[in-house]
Formats: sequence, C-alpha cells, structure tokens
Amino acid sequence: MPHYKITTDDGAGFQGANDSIEFSDTKAATDDAQVALAEMAREKLPNGKRASFGVQVENEAGKSVYRADLEFSAHSEADIEREEGEADVAAQDVAATLWAGPLD
Repeated sequence: MPHYKITTDDGAGFQGANDSIEFSDTKAATDDAQVALAEMAREKLPNGKRASFGVQVENEAGKSVYRADLEFSAHSEADIEREEGEADVAAQDVAATLWAGPLD
C-alpha cells in the first residue's frame, strides 16, 4: 500500500508527522486529512473571532497531492451593526458620486 505524509496547520504554522502513514489510495489519505481539519477546528473553537486551519497530503515521492484550508470568522451583534453602518455610508458615497455625474 502507498504511504502518505499529512501535515497540519492549526494557525501556528504547518506541522507534520515524522513518519508517513499507509493508506489504500490517495482518496483515503485525503479523506483522513479532511477529518483532521474538522477535528482541529472542533478542538480550537471557540477561541476568538478568527481562526485559520490547513492540511496538506504528500505522496511517497514528496509531491503534494492535496491541500485544504478552513477559515473561520465570527461577528458579534456590535460587529454586524458597525459593518452594516459602514456599508450604508459606502453606498451613500457611491450614490452621491453617480448623481454628481462625470468629472471634467
């Protein structure tokens, strides 16, 4: 059976196992990497408003055959209200520019 190396990034940079793991095929290795990605997110969250996770799978030759990233972003009620207010101001600025016509 082929061997694969899976490296993970829980936000602190990629960290890999020293040994490769035997899987029946590339799909089995990538499925395992996806599970690892979900487990990292479950273990680290909730932990603030932002988090980034990643996994990478390399085959026996050291060639990357799979990479996945997961970005988490949370917004509180205050964040949502602020963002909506900023969007309203930006929309008003665009509308005012459009109503003013082309600049000479």
